[in-house]
Amino acid sequence: MQPLVRAAALAALLAALGALGKTPRRKAPEAAPTPSTVAPGVAASCGPRTLPEGDVCIPLPPPGRAQPDGQDELAEGPEAATERSTLVPRRPERPVEVAAYRFPLAAEATPSVLAGLDRPFGLSLEAGDVAPGPGAVLLDASSGDAVVSLALEGQEGPAEVAFVGEMLGATVVTAHLVRDGGRLRQVLLVHGNLDRPSERAVVGAPLEAGDELGFVGDSAFRGRPGLYLEARQLREGTSLGGLDAARLRKDIVSVPVDVRNALPLR
Repeated sequence: MQPLVRAAALAALLAALGALGKTPRRKAPEAAPTPSTVAPGVAASCGPRTLPEGDVCIPLPPPGRAQPDGQDELAEGPEAATERSTLVPRRPERPVEVAAYRFPLAAEATPSVLAGLDRPFGLSLEAGDVAPGPGAVLLDASSGDAVVSLALEGQEGPAEVAFVGEMLGATVVTAHLVRDGGRLRQVLLVHGNLDRPSERAVVGAPLEAGDELGFVGDSAFRGRPGLYLEARQLREGTSLGGLDAARLRKDIVSVPVDVRNALPLR
């Protein structure tokens, strides 16, 4: 065999032996995408220890805030709870003027606001373990005036009675399923400072607009008759079923909302 031919054959043999000693590299598997914890339609811009609630981020209570006996932030007193409450503010498209809205009073005239919105409460509550919500109002009304159920803006189906008893004086809370921004949310209306609830106000009873809930009194603000009205939105994932009624106004269960976001327009 010629020298050049032998050299070529030897080179081919060495290349073949080298290829046998190499293990083909496997392509690394692609990492599975991390599932998003943000609901569809909500911008993923909320920081740590916050929850998206529509277009706003609501802060969670600081770690260690809950008390050993199950009491949460209100155990420190109503003033501290009011300072920590985060209000969902009036949406820009909602009118500022109170006269633009219907209120849960049988009288057709637009009531004036005694406290709330841009007027500080500055009123002494008879009950020492509660505080007015940051988005609540006290409407001027006479003792004995009928308080009626409302169909809220975007409401779907009938409302229902969620609570009857002592909360802010004699109180009736109604629950409303409302479509807001393509989602269904549950909104609570707190009707307080009543003289008494009506016979129609029974927990679980369905309500149509105009159904009688109770009568104006001064059971929360002694000597100041009027209708205390507060709107709260249940946090996402929270259900009224099995929920202790005493916790309805706790910030960890529901978020205070400017009443003008919920009330129907005239």
